[in-house]
Amino acid sequence: MLEDYQDIVLAAYKKMKDGGKLHAILPKETTTKLRSACLKVYKSRHDPKDQDILATFFDVDRMVCDIQKKLNESEPDDFRPLWNHITGGTVTTEERNTDLLAWLIDLEPRPSSSYYLSADKTIKIGGIPIDDLLSPPKPEPPKPEPPKPPERFYKPRFSPRYITISCIILLFISTTTFVVWERHIKMIKMPASGEKFMYWDGDHYEPVKDDKQNIGGPIIPLNVQTLTQQRKINLPDTLTSYSIGKVWYKGRGKGHEFFTDSGAYPLDTQRVLLPLSSTILTKYTSNYRYMLTRLVWFLCAAFFIGLCGYGVSTVKKVDESKGEKNPEIQVSPETSHEMNDTTLAPEEYSLSS
Repeated sequence: MLEDYQDIVLAAYKKMKDGGKLHAILPKETTTKLRSACLKVYKSRHDPKDQDILATFFDVDRMVCDIQKKLNESEPDDFRPLWNHITGGTVTTEERNTDLLAWLIDLEPRPSSSYYLSADKTIKIGGIPIDDLLSPPKPEPPKPEPPKPPERFYKPRFSPRYITISCIILLFISTTTFVVWERHIKMIKMPASGEKFMYWDGDHYEPVKDDKQNIGGPIIPLNVQTLTQQRKINLPDTLTSYSIGKVWYKGRGKGHEFFTDSGAYPLDTQRVLLPLSSTILTKYTSNYRYMLTRLVWFLCAAFFIGLCGYGVSTVKKVDESKGEKNPEIQVSPETSHEMNDTTLAPEEYSLSS
């Protein structure tokens, strides 16, 4: 046997092994796996023409010996020379080992004598040329990328100056509205004809017709001056030293209540309101507390409006001045000059004619 056939078979085996073509029958290169691979191949594609290869490998007479029985009774050591050859332990090996390997990988022609006697030297595996079988698959042509949409440029929809001015105006309007609402004095209902009495309605007096109505509080004879001037101060922390002599209070009980006019305590006419003093003013009111509370509210409002202004500043619109121009409309100076020459050509021809 010439060595080039041995090299061809061994090279074909290694390519198939590296390509994963033999994993189903020979997952590992061991003598036991080689024996199992031969049993699998014999059962799956037994061909009488391969009897000589198996008989020669086991050194038996094919006419007398049962090849399948011999293969079943074989030992892993029977395949050790072939295992040494395919794993690189030996450079060359006996012809019977090469022929068995060719049968195992379904290489044609086999055995080696058939290769040298045939005029066609094409090596095939399972009827397929080895070059077509073992060549790497052609890579698929890359898919064309979809055209990218034209790039858009954006700019803020509102300028920072406009947003800042708007936030300041909004903060001023909201603060002013809150102060006006907080200090708003409800209009007093003047008594109609027949309304000769009045009662205390939370923070001011309301006129009624008689004293027999069930309103949950005392009803007293109508006094127009008391009706129009007597009010309860709902924000005592707004009082200052300038309020002394202008404000009266109810000074007994759990809480102190302050009023805009002197006289009887509206909820208990047996008690008399006392004039405001500096001691009461200092002990039960705090203008600093009022200012601090309103400052906190102002800062919260400013933060909220500033947050809204920041949100508005992130709103953008397409900047048409920086957008991509239409390539059909965009014309270079050279092209424009050529177009002018072409346009004038018929006119010049007309003049010359």
